[in-house]
Order: sequence, then C-alpha cells, then structure tokens
Amino acid sequence: MAIELKICGNATISDVIELSKLDVDYIGIVTDPISPRFVKREFLSIVKKYTNKPIVSVKVNGDISEILKDLSVVEYVQIHRILTDSELELLRSYDTRRLILYVPASLEYKSYLRKVINITEKILIDSIKKGIEIDINIVKEIFKDYPNLGVGGKINLSNISNFIGLNPKWIDISSSVEIYPGKKSIEKVKKIIEVIKYGNIHDK
Repeated sequence: MAIELKICGNATISDVIELSKLDVDYIGIVTDPISPRFVKREFLSIVKKYTNKPIVSVKVNGDISEILKDLSVVEYVQIHRILTDSELELLRSYDTRRLILYVPASLEYKSYLRKVINITEKILIDSIKKGIEIDINIVKEIFKDYPNLGVGGKINLSNISNFIGLNPKWIDISSSVEIYPGKKSIEKVKKIIEVIKYGNIHDK
C-alpha cells in the first residue's frame, strides 16, 4: 500500500499552487488562531480556486458544529484535540469519512483510540505535546493492534525512514519543511516526497 503524504500548516497561495504540482495527497490549512500558521476561514475558499488536491481544514478549539461548517468548503476537517464522548457522538451525524481525528501517541490513550476508530478511519497519531518529536516506539506498539493510521510529530528527513518502515496510511508533515511558520520550502517537500514515494534517501 502506497503511503500518502499530507503537508500541513500552509498559509500562502503560492505554496498551495506549488504543492499542487507535486505528489502530495493532502494540503493542510490551519484555521485556528491558536497556531502561528493560522489563516482566516476565507482563505479556504480562495485556495480552492488554485488546486484540485484535497484540502484539510485543521482546528483545535471550538464548537463541533461550528468547526464542521468547513466541510461545506473543503474535503476534510481535522480536529486536533481530545474529544468528549458527547462530542464524538455528535460527529456521527456528519459524513465521518471526511473527518480526521487526533489521538495522542501514548499507550494511555488506547481506550480513546478505540472510541475514535468507531467514528472514522482517518486517525492521526501525533505527539502528545506540540513541538515534541513523536516516540516511534510508542507508535510501533499502537500500530501492532491498529495499523493503517496516519502519523505525525516532528517527522523529518533524518527520521522519516523509521516511520516509513511502520507502513502508516499517511505521514503528516509541517514544521520540518518550513522556512518559517506557514511558509514551506518546496525543495524540502520534494526531498520528503522522494523518500516516501520513491525510496530515495536524503540525509538532510
């Protein structure tokens, strides 16, 4: 199974245009003010004019029904926080195939992972704390019982081969291909693509 690639945290039209020319499967855009990569919701409608790639609106905070209004504009919505049981139940009234849900990379959250799996197949295992590199040993343990998940968390050219070896459904990358928050280095993205899609190894 080919591993998919999501480049997240895009905040410029030029990057969206360039990424659209590459073998990138999803383009993530953060529409939550909590992030330094934040753009206004209106940006979603604008970039849809420049790409045929699936766009993912990423949010952390907010009311579920308000967050999921973005599904009227883009293909996917990613909710990057731990949800309550009532919030998870509310998600069932939407098209769950278009939802990406976050689960912290910790064995303490395996029971939460089981709940989330009953909602959507698109699940991102990511660092338990923002800005911390994900623990690959924890990911290995999770993937033993639950394969076909996405993985993210400070994945870069120096460690990506280890994660490819776990055969995740997709790899989520943001800061390791940035010039500054929200602005991507297309050359770094190209190197990541060569590793994931074609097995060409780069050391930096």
